[in-house]
Amino acid sequence: MAHTYIEHSDWNCLPSEPLVSIAMATYNHERYLQDAIEGIVRQCTDFPIELIIGDDCSTDRTGEIARAYQRAYPGIIRVLSGERNVGMHENGARIISVARGRYLAFCEGDDFWHRPDKLSVQVQLLESDPAISLVCSSWRIISEKGVILVPDVLGLDKSSMQWFGLDDILAERVKTVTVCTKTELVRQGLKKSPLCRLGRYPFGDAPMWVEASHQGRCVCLPQEYGTYRLSSNSATRPRDIMDVYWFIAGACEFDRDVLEIYRLPQGEQAATEVRILATRKRLHALALLGEAGRVREELRWLYRLGARPHFREHLLYVGSILSQPGTLGASSRGWLLRAWHALPGHRRSLWSPPKPKGRPQRAECDRAMLIKNAVQGNLQECTSSNRPGQVCEWSASAVLRDPHVQIDK
Repeated sequence: MAHTYIEHSDWNCLPSEPLVSIAMATYNHERYLQDAIEGIVRQCTDFPIELIIGDDCSTDRTGEIARAYQRAYPGIIRVLSGERNVGMHENGARIISVARGRYLAFCEGDDFWHRPDKLSVQVQLLESDPAISLVCSSWRIISEKGVILVPDVLGLDKSSMQWFGLDDILAERVKTVTVCTKTELVRQGLKKSPLCRLGRYPFGDAPMWVEASHQGRCVCLPQEYGTYRLSSNSATRPRDIMDVYWFIAGACEFDRDVLEIYRLPQGEQAATEVRILATRKRLHALALLGEAGRVREELRWLYRLGARPHFREHLLYVGSILSQPGTLGASSRGWLLRAWHALPGHRRSLWSPPKPKGRPQRAECDRAMLIKNAVQGNLQECTSSNRPGQVCEWSASAVLRDPHVQIDK
């Protein structure tokens, strides 16, 4: 697939053979992009790197900031842009297609790396063992204002690395901002894997991690090397509750599709249980969206998996028929859902990722909690250790900016 773009770079200054390419997809991230770029240019490495910033026709000053940093760091930064907005899937694929590094790391424009040794540690592992295909780590979560909500999401034993499997990826224990993997494996996945087909799911990262880990071993560092920001304008952190249900439906379909292709380490029975759980949750989400035809297909899936639909699932199917688009119940359905999720005391979980047996998971990893808080804007300070609630030292209001970067006002 040919990708069209406009590139801002200085090939006289860029390294001829960077060992690592960092992919930074961004859209309307003017408030956060400086943090993201600073985390890259401050990496302490003894090998050449390149940062590829893909600006998807932002309507704010994101492009100006990216180009200003490119002028300040011509030996590291390349900026890609286009004539029209192409969406997060195409923007990400465009960045990957021009990456020249043997290894590929990721940092979206509203996240950042807060440790300067991230790349050096991960590349050392990848270089030391050819069997390792992907290196990730724990991470921390901050609010839009830079307040630390969860200081260490995975909470792993700091004395040793962890070997992660397919169950960990499905449980969302591999976060994009922490990943460093082999570029060729990512490209092979995008080209050949049905899971990586652009636009099939509401996210594009997890399918790549599944394919990369299938080609080797996945190592997780116990330290938190990346910072994940709960920003409301991200494509995977939508504001509207209806978009959240579409996200849930797509995520459940992904979990089920993966287990149709690959096996869980816990065995076939555990995989079947996960597929059944994912199907029930997808049915629930689609019913609340009024997608009667798709709900009917999920009922068939339950029978196919050897599970009997619950009585309430039949009721959900009837309700989806009465409230499908084009009916009188469609408008009231959307209004009632938004009103219900806007109630001050409402904390009911929208969706919990399937949790295969034998692998504990912290509540902070729950996709439901993160999306729900982003939708409602009720970001609560975490009550765990390591000074939660403090303002992140690399937030936009606190970081000391590089004096060589001149951004037009």
